[in-house]
Amino acid sequence: MSFVDRLRAWLKGESKRPAPTPSADKASRTSTKELEAFIASRTGVEGYLEPKTAIYSTTLLVVAADGEYLRRPVKDRKQAEAVCNEADIPLYDAARVGYPRRMRDYDRGIRRDTVSLDELPPWPGPEAPPAGPADGPEAP
Repeated sequence: MSFVDRLRAWLKGESKRPAPTPSADKASRTSTKELEAFIASRTGVEGYLEPKTAIYSTTLLVVAADGEYLRRPVKDRKQAEAVCNEADIPLYDAARVGYPRRMRDYDRGIRRDTVSLDELPPWPGPEAPPAGPADGPEAP
């Protein structure tokens, strides 16, 4: 069908609309499950909502503390907020705040040395003597 034929059909109100695609609910549920599995298996995860573009639909990007990330399509901001609220992680607007550096470092193979709280020495507390020599006058 040529452009002129389609234009004539459209003007007559006889335009053939494409058949409706199968429901995106199944794909949406799959995407949501993948996001939830990623969030549950990583630490320090944050969500970044990516806006719809001419090429891509609205997506939710989740980035772990080490920079590993997963991007999946979502229906809209409401669904992204629901996923993040359920997992108790923050959600940022990627168009406003940008992407975290750790994500780019992860792609380049750069790994930051992180220190866990278990590796730190115990906190001395308020009753511990100050470190180093006393600077003030000595008590009699």
